[in-house]
Amino acid sequence: MSDSQLGSLSQSARQKQLKSARTILLFIGILTLVVNGFVIATAKSSVEKQAQVLQQQGFIVDIDKAVQITQLVAGGAAALGIVFIVFGVVVNKFPVPITISALVLYIGAAAVFALIDPTTLLQGLIIKIVIIVGLVKSVSAALAYQKELDSAATPEPA
Repeated sequence: MSDSQLGSLSQSARQKQLKSARTILLFIGILTLVVNGFVIATAKSSVEKQAQVLQQQGFIVDIDKAVQITQLVAGGAAALGIVFIVFGVVVNKFPVPITISALVLYIGAAAVFALIDPTTLLQGLIIKIVIIVGLVKSVSAALAYQKELDSAATPEPA
């Protein structure tokens, strides 16, 4: 096989990895949007149930304020879901910055939610690990893909 055929095969493999990145980003985005849309829609009843438990223990709960905070946090997470969907749509145009940004945002969001409620770190741990590994592989593929494109566009010195 010639060098150009090998380069073409490796580029094809990297493009396949970018398709996987697109799938992962769309999955994260849609799931995040759906789950947080549900949280927003059910915030009042969920907060009221939790408030009853706390009130029986002697705590004073401002239900309206708690609903607002719940909806605000879920709204922010839903907005992040939209960002992941947009990333999935444009990842082929800007593979390196999109895959790196997605990885940073995903890990950052997990860290923020772990600060809010540490139990969220363990919820869906296997899925989180699979997503992070997939995003790391996507970053690696994007870097190699971009390097190959750059070397193909740069003429070799005579």
